[in-house]
Amino acid sequence: MGFWTAVALVAMCGCLLEAYRIYAKTKTARRDDDDLEARVAALESGNDLEERLRNLEAIVTDPKFHLDHEIKKLAT
Repeated sequence: MGFWTAVALVAMCGCLLEAYRIYAKTKTARRDDDDLEARVAALESGNDLEERLRNLEAIVTDPKFHLDHEIKKLAT
């Protein structure tokens, strides 16, 4: 094997490694995008989130909750 053949092989290996690095990076980015899209879709369907918000509003606006909160404030 001559000098120029070795240089050419090293250059080709470097190019292949760089191409694989770029491929792996874009593959990870696509997976992250898919995960984010799934989370957004789940939030947009939001029935569970709306129900949790209604329950929280019911607790906070309950007069007994306010009374308990005031009693605890006085106790400390």
